[in-house]
Amino acid sequence: MRLVVGFLSLLTVFGPAECGNVLVWFTEGSHWINLKIVLETLIDRGHSVTVLVPDASLFMHAKESDRFSYQPFNVSISARDIEDSFEDFLHFSMYEMEQLNLLQIYIKFYQLFSKDLDLCFTYCDGTLKSPALIGKLQRGKFDVMLSDPIYPCSEALAEKLNIPLVYTLRFSIANTLERMCGQIPAPPSFVPGTMSKLTDKMSFTERIKNMLFYLSQDALAISLWKKIDNYYTEYFGELNTLGRGGRA
Repeated sequence: MRLVVGFLSLLTVFGPAECGNVLVWFTEGSHWINLKIVLETLIDRGHSVTVLVPDASLFMHAKESDRFSYQPFNVSISARDIEDSFEDFLHFSMYEMEQLNLLQIYIKFYQLFSKDLDLCFTYCDGTLKSPALIGKLQRGKFDVMLSDPIYPCSEALAEKLNIPLVYTLRFSIANTLERMCGQIPAPPSFVPGTMSKLTDKMSFTERIKNMLFYLSQDALAISLWKKIDNYYTEYFGELNTLGRGGRA
């Protein structure tokens, strides 16, 4: 009798678990490799996963062997454009960065990221400005959108579909998104910025260098975020703070 009472008592503690319909915003490179692990875990737990995939991509390709579904959309760029952007960034980070001073690094980062952001806006156009795709996604009745925030416009699409948005981030350069959006504690005297090529054991000079690297990347991010804010303003027809709200 006591066993039955104990079992019934436990049942009152556990609530029901529900599986959801998850829409996933596109990403590229190592961010996509990292995101796939999360998607596999979601599927293992019974969720339905649909991934937005552009017709021009280096890493995202619809495969029958994948356990999740793909929703393709059209973009006005080629896979070669994306490959060139990746090669420019890799060449800079591996062979040029150590030979430049901080100002030169900042200028080069701005040039590379501005070019990459222009490519990202073509993905935004391919989704947000496609009535047929928006209608199909609305009929899909998704419960939530999952996104790596390294690529913009997922918040705009989530707003359009009126569904909540969840971020999962692999990393950002100089921990910019983690610090400015996630509010994680990252004192520059102790935490080396991602891609600074510094370690957790820094000399005084290296700590100064790390602090300047943080500041330069923060300034770079703010200048690029203004471009995203302008895109949202154009799309929604009024000043919109979707991107800024995510950083509050």
